Amino acid sequence: MRLKIFVWAVVAIIAGAGLAGCSKKKEVTPEGSFTFRLGGVTYHSNSTQGYISDTVVAGKKTLVIDGVTNNFTKHMELMITFPNGLQAGQYDQGAGEMTLMDIQQKEDGYITKAISIKLESINSKQAEGTFSGTLISGEIEKPLTDGTFKVYF
Repeated sequence: MRLKIFVWAVVAIIAGAGLAGCSKKKEVTPEGSFTFRLGGVTYHSNSTQGYISDTVVAGKKTLVIDGVTNNFTKHMELMITFPNGLQAGQYDQGAGEMTLMDIQQKEDGYITKAISIKLESINSKQAEGTFSGTLISGEIEKPLTDGTFKVYF
């Protein structure tokens, strides 16, 4: 009888330890998207991330949409610095910035000359919008069209 109680106690301890070792599954963050067309070439991010940071100089929130093309040759980044807090709306050159850089630095990158961003929605979990404008690289100007993004935090 004593041996039976001892065996059941050992089984209970092992089962309890096994259950205690189980952890909750973490929520998987969905993949984001980030695409645009620059002068006839379509760029699509293979690895898109979005995050909100505080700017030290301006003391304002900035949404950063960051990506790398699927062949890992280009780095794409779109930033929106919010003048009046995180909110959906239309943002222009004063609040938005876009870059397209060659990761291997074999060619010059492109930076914003003019940009228009329509942030359709933003909350604590995601942001979504469209954008267009003009990017420059030295003396070369190219139209940026068909820009879309959807990022998850």
